[in-house]
Amino acid sequence: MNITVLGLWHLGSVTAACCAKHFRVTGLDFDAAAIAKLSSGKAPLFEPGLDDLIAAGIAAKNLSFATDAAAACSNADILWLCYDTPVNDDDVADVDFVLGNLRRALPHLPKGALVLISSQLPVGTCAKLEAEFPQFHFACSPENLRLGKAIDVFCQADRFVVGIRDDAKRALLEKLFAPFTSQVIFMRTESAEMVKHALNSFLAVSVTFINEIA
Repeated sequence: MNITVLGLWHLGSVTAACCAKHFRVTGLDFDAAAIAKLSSGKAPLFEPGLDDLIAAGIAAKNLSFATDAAAACSNADILWLCYDTPVNDDDVADVDFVLGNLRRALPHLPKGALVLISSQLPVGTCAKLEAEFPQFHFACSPENLRLGKAIDVFCQADRFVVGIRDDAKRALLEKLFAPFTSQVIFMRTESAEMVKHALNSFLAVSVTFINEIA
């Protein structure tokens, strides 16, 4: 299986490095400085064990990095969108940044490939992309990593939530997640997109509640 991971900050770097233990992975980002650093075996931020895992993937020739979308996507079975969605000072998400970079990559993807979205985007994003790019399959798997423990959380996951429209790529997704968990929970794409918003809301409410108690 050939996987291209698009967006290489925390989520993308961890995803690419962990997947390279089991599959052929190309990390794609349009930031040349970030790609140069990753290609030398250095993550763009500190996460325990991540530098060593990236270096091991490169040494095993299962992990490479590129800024050229054509080279990175031409043989991909899965394009995994992993940008950490940026927000401004008012906490408003820059969705256009994430989708703009995805649209730069999609023309180079083989027809029928799977686009797996883990970047946090509004509910309904998969449906809009399906209408815009009917030649691809789209799925959503909300991320749930924790700084400082991201590798363990990814590689020894309790579960992965995956939203898909039909079963056309279900077997491929099961193969993708099999090395990391025995429990993959399938649902509609909209339901999976909503899971991430629900998790974030629950955590925010929990913090607010315990602060009030304190």
